[in-house]
Amino acid sequence: MNREDPSPLGLLLSLFSVDFMENMVFQTNLYATQSEKNFNPISLKELATFLAINILMGIKKLPSYRDFWSSDELLHDNYVSKQMPVKSFSWMLSHFHLNDNSLQPHRGDENFDKLYKVQPLLSHLSERFERVFRPGKCQAIDESMIKFKGRSSLKQYMPKKPIKRGYKVWMRCDESGFASQFQIYTGKVKEVERNLGERVVKTLTEELYQKHHRLYMDNFFTSYDLFRFLDTQNIYCSGTVNLNRKNLPKTLTEDKKLKRGQFDWAVSNEVTWKDKRCVAMLSTQDNPTEIVFVERTEKDGKKIKVPCPKVVSDYNKNMGFVDHFDHLKSLYEIDRKSKKWWHRIFFHFLDVAIVNSFIMYKLHPSSESELKVMKNFRLDIARSLMSLGSAGKLKHRVLKSSTPVTVKKPKQFVPEEKRIQNVEHIPKKCKSRRCAYCSTTGKPHRTRWMCETCNVGLCMFQKNVTCFEKFHKK
Repeated sequence: MNREDPSPLGLLLSLFSVDFMENMVFQTNLYATQSEKNFNPISLKELATFLAINILMGIKKLPSYRDFWSSDELLHDNYVSKQMPVKSFSWMLSHFHLNDNSLQPHRGDENFDKLYKVQPLLSHLSERFERVFRPGKCQAIDESMIKFKGRSSLKQYMPKKPIKRGYKVWMRCDESGFASQFQIYTGKVKEVERNLGERVVKTLTEELYQKHHRLYMDNFFTSYDLFRFLDTQNIYCSGTVNLNRKNLPKTLTEDKKLKRGQFDWAVSNEVTWKDKRCVAMLSTQDNPTEIVFVERTEKDGKKIKVPCPKVVSDYNKNMGFVDHFDHLKSLYEIDRKSKKWWHRIFFHFLDVAIVNSFIMYKLHPSSESELKVMKNFRLDIARSLMSLGSAGKLKHRVLKSSTPVTVKKPKQFVPEEKRIQNVEHIPKKCKSRRCAYCSTTGKPHRTRWMCETCNVGLCMFQKNVTCFEKFHKK
């Protein structure tokens, strides 16, 4: 934990570092150069302001980000509009980048990575989360979802989850909710995928080997072979289990023969307990014969005590760590919509870094009670990011390694005489560009057709849109 600067921003920067932000500045300027667009390179101060505005937009939500700069006083946000012009914010939203597109391996290459565009962020946060925070003794592994409804080969459909469509993320959290490790599911590598849950758990727990942690998971991950392996690494596990898994005994009492509160168990440490229905548990850390009593409410409202194996009771107390994290993240999350598939992942993990820094702040002995509320904590981070430039912590500069300044070209103008003259206007295929007739600042529209004579982009053959004809008439 960062004890040198225990402020909200100081804790966030210990996870989402200034060095990483400097690399974002460089990659953003590089991407703009590769796109052959004239632009003014951004500075570190501008990136900090851009991130701060996005954090504020998670607290004060409006239908569109442009509404913060609206001329309608009911929507207009005076504070945000003073920090950055809407054109600058829009440009950064469409151009900010994390990795060099020119170095991306092609699909089919040995080094191809579906997460290439966000891999620098994932690697940076994974290393920082492990290094900065020492997790508690009890850990849980479960899946989470990043909401996304656009087109992406990474998108999953989970009908039983609150977020049904999006990216699946496996996470390891401790009792505070701190996300110590994570892994994004990128889809099947082969037609048949075996032992996926086991591979995920082994990847997420490498840093816990020989440290005597207690680990909880559900039946997607639990298996006899996995628990035996983790036991050799001094990680003690409990999890619900499907009785049709390999190496499980066939001698356990059938569901119908068990009455409420009864349980059966077998070596090696598998327990079957019945509350309203049978729950099968596999454990390497609890005595299967140890009993506690849990309170249940009958249909008539009467409360009764039901005997329960301690392994089940401990599992129920500790399995919800990832759900606790999801709850904290849902409070004022950025939730930035975008057609670019990786933007959702970027803003999700910016939220993850904020939640983790919030948890660290609450655990810090010198933290202020007012900032132990998520809204106030996020406001303090946004306010501090806005003032970084004036405070001198981040200089308003362009990095030495960033791209050179270029002059923005004025919008091309076609004289009326040339536009409507009786000469042959020839349509021609071109790279994607704005339509000179129907495209506006508020609603940009791009086309792959142009007039070779006038040298401007014009829509053709798109749902009876005839911008090419209309443009050349009076």
